[in-house]
Amino acid sequence: MGGDFNTRKGSTLLKIALLQKAGFEVIEIPVNRLCNQDLMKAYIDQIKTRTGIPPQGHGSLINNPAK
Repeated sequence: MGGDFNTRKGSTLLKIALLQKAGFEVIEIPVNRLCNQDLMKAYIDQIKTRTGIPPQGHGSLINNPAK
């Protein structure tokens, strides 16, 4: 995987534009954030806020299954 988050290729920008045009809200998460659970917390909270789910404790989905 080459490149960094700030130098996205035209094809990536086109995909984002097409998703947005189709009505999707796009939240981009740099790949280097996926490996660090603490860095992911901010993105998880952002997704929860945008979908109307109140942010709460973080953990594995396996350890906290939906009720």
